Amino acid sequence: MISIDWNPMPFLGPVPINWYGITFAVAALTGRWFVIRSSPDRGLNKDSIDRLLLWILGGVILGARLYYDVQNDFSYVMHPWRVFAVWEGGLAFFGGLLGGIAAAYLYCRHYGLDFWEVSDLFAPAIPIAAAIGRISCGLDGMDYGTPTALPWGVVYLNPNSYAPVDGIPRHPDQYYELAGDLVIAALMLRLRGKLRPGSLLFVYLIAFSVLRFFVFFVRGNVAPIGLGLKNAQWTALAILVVSVAAMGWKRSSSKNAALA
Repeated sequence: MISIDWNPMPFLGPVPINWYGITFAVAALTGRWFVIRSSPDRGLNKDSIDRLLLWILGGVILGARLYYDVQNDFSYVMHPWRVFAVWEGGLAFFGGLLGGIAAAYLYCRHYGLDFWEVSDLFAPAIPIAAAIGRISCGLDGMDYGTPTALPWGVVYLNPNSYAPVDGIPRHPDQYYELAGDLVIAALMLRLRGKLRPGSLLFVYLIAFSVLRFFVFFVRGNVAPIGLGLKNAQWTALAILVVSVAAMGWKRSSSKNAALA
């Protein structure tokens, strides 16, 4: 059993420290560093990357909030000015992922860039950044797991924890996902340059959907909505089916274009 006595909102004098916000910023900066390091042969300079990242961050926040809202009480539809109040919490990863992809697509359309080439550049940064974000989730008790008797079960002790402080060991599902993200990132880095343009994004969507589907069996703060599956599991299945079909379609269309 592992005990976590971590205060998710401590103060440095009169200034509150939001660990989730800090790791969100570190994840974004790490992703930026990775993309810039990988971009010399892609025709994108730092200014272009920074502009695109701003679009992506806006899409991530908007998508994460809207997806969360659809699952909950529609409060952001009634009060749209609160969408960017990320310090209030209420961010759903799948919504942020889809919102970021949509924003990147719109940016590429607007500036005349090849979305599939750009997606290959950015795709490996997604699981790396996501893994960083899971560090604070696990320490803060966000997205806590179901009870477990396994020796690595975690017990949250701090009264400010987002997880129940009841002495019950729970699955560290946040760190299961962190480990899965790193495995996916390693796979994508090995495949980079070996697949058709755009394929890396589909590899990520397929692999992450499978990871999320199984991790959510031990996610403790979400109730099933149908057939014993939770909302994110149904979303994962939908993304998996669409991604496999889209990857197959893109591959066949590329072959047909080559033969024409």
